[in-house]
Amino acid sequence: MSVRDAMRRLIPPGSYVLFLFFLTGIWVAISPFVMTTQPSGQHWMASTVNNVVIGTILIVVSLFGILGYLVFALRDLLAEAQARQEIAEHTSPSGE
Repeated sequence: MSVRDAMRRLIPPGSYVLFLFFLTGIWVAISPFVMTTQPSGQHWMASTVNNVVIGTILIVVSLFGILGYLVFALRDLLAEAQARQEIAEHTSPSGE
C-alpha cells in the first residue's frame, strides 16, 4: 500500500465535511462579536448566548467526529498491516 492510499484511507471525505462543520461552529460562535450585534461591554443578549452555545456544540461534535474517523481508520490500517505480516510469515520459507 502506498503512502497516498494510506493517507486517503486515514483521512476520508467525511472528515472534510466535519472540518467544514468545525469552521462553521467557529463562525457561529464568534459572529455576534465580529458583526457587532452584541454591544461591547454589555451583558450577553439571548441571541449571543444562543450563537456561542450552538457554535460550541458544533465545534465539539465535529472534533469528536474527526477524532473518531482517525482512530477507526488507524485501527483498520494497523489490523491490515498485522494481517499482511502474519500472511508473509506463513508463506515465507522458514529456516528450519
